[in-house]
Amino acid sequence: MINLKKTLIAALLAATAVSPIIPSVNAGDGQWNSVIAEAAWDYDLYRVERLSTGKNVSGPFEFNDGIFLSEQAKSCKYPDACQLVDLTFVKNGSLMRVNDVNPRVLSPFWHSGQDGRFVYLVPSSSKDSWGTVFGYLPESGVIQTLSSIVRKTDDINYLTSSVDGTRVYASILHKDAQTGAVETKLSVADYAERFERDDFTWTLNARWQEILDVRDRLVLAKFHFDGGHSQLILIDEAHRTVKDIPGTWTTPDGDIVAAHFLSDGTVQYFQNFRMYTYKPGDEKATESGGAYLNWFADPKDSIQIVGDRMAYLDPENTLYVTSPQGASSFGKVLNGKFTLEADAVYFQSPKEFNSYTFSTKTWKARHFQVTDAYEDILIGTDAQGNIWYENETSGKTVNIGYGSAPVLTDREHAIWKGADGHIYQVTFSSLLDLGKSQVQAFKAYGESTVYLQVDQKTWRVPDEQTYFTWFSSWAKVTSVSTQTAKVYLDKAPLMGDAPFAPGTRVKAAGNARVYVSGTNGSLHWMVSETVANQIYGSSWNKGIIEVRPERLWNYPTGSRLNSSTDIQQI
Repeated sequence: MINLKKTLIAALLAATAVSPIIPSVNAGDGQWNSVIAEAAWDYDLYRVERLSTGKNVSGPFEFNDGIFLSEQAKSCKYPDACQLVDLTFVKNGSLMRVNDVNPRVLSPFWHSGQDGRFVYLVPSSSKDSWGTVFGYLPESGVIQTLSSIVRKTDDINYLTSSVDGTRVYASILHKDAQTGAVETKLSVADYAERFERDDFTWTLNARWQEILDVRDRLVLAKFHFDGGHSQLILIDEAHRTVKDIPGTWTTPDGDIVAAHFLSDGTVQYFQNFRMYTYKPGDEKATESGGAYLNWFADPKDSIQIVGDRMAYLDPENTLYVTSPQGASSFGKVLNGKFTLEADAVYFQSPKEFNSYTFSTKTWKARHFQVTDAYEDILIGTDAQGNIWYENETSGKTVNIGYGSAPVLTDREHAIWKGADGHIYQVTFSSLLDLGKSQVQAFKAYGESTVYLQVDQKTWRVPDEQTYFTWFSSWAKVTSVSTQTAKVYLDKAPLMGDAPFAPGTRVKAAGNARVYVSGTNGSLHWMVSETVANQIYGSSWNKGIIEVRPERLWNYPTGSRLNSSTDIQQI
């Protein structure tokens, strides 16, 4: 199912003293601001805004539930030699910026080693610190200061880091004071226990060392040696042991990608495009049944990891999903596009767009490629680049724009990159949560009475006004024989006159109160113009159905609508 102000960073860097209580800053201190739009378009069920971010931003990206945009850091004096990035997080229709972030945050394989959290590093120019590790909490929009990576006098450079629980692990390049040899070493700091840095490995003569993942104080690292060789090594922090994973010494032109821990401690990785698993303590790694990775594409485009599942494409563009129980093939994928979520995988086969839900073991054909999911909301693109929204609860589907890479920042908003290079945001009306499930209209030949069948109940349509709250034209009415109409009526009891469709705005003549029809036909009063504007937008007072006061006497009175979220309950 893949983006912060210098005053904030300065404050956070000053607040990195180790504490048993996690220091944090509220997102408001990072200046969450409403989006600034260059242009906006209002529609019945959504609003689209073209954000004033310009065309130089990359994304949107989603990693570990954090949604963000990226661009080269504005602090870069020499852009060609500067790799820092500025991130802009997006949530609830607001933006928050963080400056001067290490660019590894853009790699999905960085995030697979961060304990399921959104973690990033802001480098420091201080002689006492390599930088500060922060954690962004997408649900609350809060940034936590996790730990400062202490810089010692013999340190040359910071390489990589990873987070596990309250511990922050770092790989440091340093120069041996006696021999002058350049070596790597691992260190750990714990922001819940009272220590800042503990160097826990013997140094190795390697020019580069990547921390790929950490689990239960066992570090999975990839060492890069002179001559182009690489090797996976397990470092046990608790017991101070270092052990290579057998068989992972690569040839100069070989490589290892996507190495990570499963929840049972097994290591899974691709070496020279072949998949292997290794259980710590075993004599050797196990090749996974001849599984091969697509060698025609960048691994970051061919692999997605969510929890214990990994989806990948082989050289024939066949999609596989692995879990501790084994691997499953899902057939050919067009254009190499797929999306792995916690409980589903989405992809386009040669015939159609598909989804498969792991928990229920069910397939579903779709009319677009799902690129992100949030609760029961899906978003994605079709073959022509149209962007689609689908509410699986209400069954409503809406074409909201054109472009690529749409992601949901929360239940009410999504962003994507338009074909013109600009970033667009859409705000969904809460009316999309109101469904018209299983609605059909019919009448008997030669008769004028039209019936609605909704949820195994039949209603008589009293007038055109009511009918057109359910359908856009009379073409939706199916004419059947008298006998068939009788069968329909026998199977679903006649409940009386049909109510207005859910979401219909209605008022009595001579009365200012505007009501919304609920899913059971009850009327819910919108208590203020502010609430009406939240639900229907600035044109909330257009299209209201006005009826005789006695007409509303036939409807039960429901709960009041005090906010836009109340409409989800009616």
